[in-house]
Amino acid sequence: MRRLYTLVLVLAMMAGCAHKNDGASTKQIPGTGPTSESEIKDISSFRLSDPEGPKVVDQELETIPTEVNPLVEKWIAYFQGRGRPHMERYLARSTRYEKLMKKVLRDNGLPEDLFYIALIESGFSSHATSHASAVGYWQFIRGTGKRYGLEITPFVDERRDPVFATQAAAEYFKGLYSVFGSWYLAMASYNVGENRVKREVMNHYTRDFWELARKKRLPKETINYVPKFIAAKMIAKEPDKYGFGEIDYLPPIEFDHITLTKAVNLRAMADKLSLNYEDFKALNPRFKGEVATLKGSDLVLRIPPGMTETAVVAANESVVESVQFIADSGDTTSYRVRRGDTLSTIARRYRTTVAYLRDLNDLPRRKPMKVGMRLYVPDRTPVKDRPTTAGSLAKRSKNADSVVKNTVSVSADGRHYIVQSGDSLYTIARKYSTSVSELQRLNNIKRGRVLKVGMKIIVPNPDSTSMTRGVASSVAKATPVKSAPKQRVHVVRRGENLSVIAARYNVPLTDIKQKNNIRNASTLLVGTRILIPPVASN
Repeated sequence: MRRLYTLVLVLAMMAGCAHKNDGASTKQIPGTGPTSESEIKDISSFRLSDPEGPKVVDQELETIPTEVNPLVEKWIAYFQGRGRPHMERYLARSTRYEKLMKKVLRDNGLPEDLFYIALIESGFSSHATSHASAVGYWQFIRGTGKRYGLEITPFVDERRDPVFATQAAAEYFKGLYSVFGSWYLAMASYNVGENRVKREVMNHYTRDFWELARKKRLPKETINYVPKFIAAKMIAKEPDKYGFGEIDYLPPIEFDHITLTKAVNLRAMADKLSLNYEDFKALNPRFKGEVATLKGSDLVLRIPPGMTETAVVAANESVVESVQFIADSGDTTSYRVRRGDTLSTIARRYRTTVAYLRDLNDLPRRKPMKVGMRLYVPDRTPVKDRPTTAGSLAKRSKNADSVVKNTVSVSADGRHYIVQSGDSLYTIARKYSTSVSELQRLNNIKRGRVLKVGMKIIVPNPDSTSMTRGVASSVAKATPVKSAPKQRVHVVRRGENLSVIAARYNVPLTDIKQKNNIRNASTLLVGTRILIPPVASN
């Protein structure tokens, strides 16, 4: 009774910062949480071969107790049934961050099992965003993230970084456990906010989470939060036992780091390092766009292991003099599945993994691929060969005439429009006085398909008198029909490639690729209409 009375006094004196804002005032217990001057520290390097630090000695912190009750069994059944596709994706991603996040938790004197909180919070997706605007692996709202030292600016969001966000979550859990002395109540507080949990503990004179759950004194989501965590942990630790034995796990993350004194363009730097941009960006997910900015007087970048010297050279050649936000674009391209394709052959072709393709395309393990099905794959085209980037779009926006020339081409069978950032079928249909259904018919676009920047689509022929506004009128003026040579169109047949087509029409291969905005010749499909440029006269 004396211990419970002491707990009530402590709870009455403390009001912590909530994982989900409950509107209550906040205070801070000295030594149990962040201060206004706290700064989250990064890990300088991480290798799988690094020796593990000492684990927590306190047995109560070493292992979170596991209770199996009807609520836990309900969540196990959910993950094995209707929620199986989600759990398969989460398990596949988990191995990428498991050793790294567990190291951070261990270095903070916390049990490694807290790692599975991130599984049920975000499924280990850095881009996860909740209806309450909680972001990242550990789902911090903006206020709580800043309070625990995370930088959130127009250029940076450290809630999306596996190291910084885990450091902040560790600080938060240390404060929660120091108050409640129970990991279940600490988890419930992480979900609903500690003020709500403190109020129920004080009103009902108990620190037993299950008793509060039985009395339904907590929100339904919170009552299910702890059983969901326990079920996820049990499955992740023994996947074979629960029917998850065949998972395509992602390889663990490893990195070194370099320290710079100037902002750099990550896309340009990745190209100089001969790295795929999305792979390089995955090491530095805290940056919202292409530009990596300074934090204080330094910029710390993570790089693949063993590339320190070449990375320093590449970074110095990618310095940004004027820091402006450049959004990411063109990270992936579309691939149409052909007869005989498997995820393994496609993964080898695009130098990626089966697990990454499943994650990128949200493909459950048991969903078969069909011929003609479109998949998103990494765009391995070098930066210099990409016709549409955020930087080039910004330059072209200064001159309307140049935009017209770069976004619309006229051919014998109609016009091709290059999709720009912010475009949708609706906006394009309005621009060309047509309907969304007509654009879908002309381009064989199925409902729900997402337009990609740089994609070329057919728009109606400009022979209609209604097509006289905006870009259409500019094209008519810029390209007189009488003086322009007639262009030929070739329909790709089985067995043909660009070299065969170029030889047939006696036209340079590079001219055909440039005319049709073809980045990767291997994606040429049977039935594709290829514009044949006129033969240059001697």
